[in-house]
Amino acid sequence: MSGATGVAGAPDLAALTLALVDVPSESRREAALFALVRERMEPAGIPFALDTGSALLYAAPEARVVLAGHLDTVPAQGNLPGRRAGGVVHGLGAADMKGGVAVMLALAATRPDLGYLFFAREELPVAESALPEALAGSPLLRRAELAIMLEPTDCALEVGCLGNVMAELAFTGVAAHSARPWLGENAAHAAVRGLAELVAVEPRRVTQGGAEYVEVLSLVGLRSGVAPNVIPPVAVAEVNFRYAPDRTPGEAEARLCELTGGAGELRVLSNAPPAPAPEDNPHVARLLAAGAGPVRAKQAWTPVAEFAAAGIPAVNLGPGDPAYAHRADEQVSEAALTRAHGILSGL
Repeated sequence: MSGATGVAGAPDLAALTLALVDVPSESRREAALFALVRERMEPAGIPFALDTGSALLYAAPEARVVLAGHLDTVPAQGNLPGRRAGGVVHGLGAADMKGGVAVMLALAATRPDLGYLFFAREELPVAESALPEALAGSPLLRRAELAIMLEPTDCALEVGCLGNVMAELAFTGVAAHSARPWLGENAAHAAVRGLAELVAVEPRRVTQGGAEYVEVLSLVGLRSGVAPNVIPPVAVAEVNFRYAPDRTPGEAEARLCELTGGAGELRVLSNAPPAPAPEDNPHVARLLAAGAGPVRAKQAWTPVAEFAAAGIPAVNLGPGDPAYAHRADEQVSEAALTRAHGILSGL
């Protein structure tokens, strides 16, 4: 793999991507791929700066831009091993994000001035993130002036990201025989009434850093019932609030409390903070000059938020169509790999 090259000595990014795809690395099982990354990075001669067991950093002391990529994938869906056909690499993680990791490994041969961070467990809840330990353990990483997550964006420059609250809204009642419902209190009925205003909340559009974010509130689950002949004593709604980066995590929870209006008992399960769009960053300007674009908001949550929380401006830019992420037919085109490599080479 380490010697894969294409025309006129250019790296064969598709072959490299396929080699990475064919090393299974479901979350918490990334060890074999970490070993392969070490093997590939060694010839580049970039100083080895950090190894936490779940994150590797290669960077010279002068590095001010860090490329970052996660090595884990979601579980396989009959899409291993991968294959290469018609200018496309197919297989688990091809888009999210082994294509991006392949670009990082190829760039290391010619851009020793950049930092390279490889980490695990991105596809798991943020509480299991490998990044806090890496950020705490490396002053060099914390000095970065820009972190670039090579998540699939079709080479668009996705700035900032939404925050993400997961919560439960519980409604309680009293069980009774369904033939005599007046003897009980139907929690499911209470949920239907209590959720009416919540599900009617309109999207909120926020412009920041030249990009528009759409803040949305969604009911993503509803569970209730004991048996068909029992009035349910409990109903629980699962609520997902994707909030714009003009709110703090605390403000997002306060807004969710306001929207629920005291209907039911609200319990916040997790709250991943948003990230603001970097402003007046010369490295972002160079990305745009090198052909990145268009500029758009990250309409999701990504680890750029963890970098931002540590005071490091961060953006998403990588090969591949994000619509293919996590799908059984996951894929990335050779053209996208080449374009991403070209943009980052010009940084």
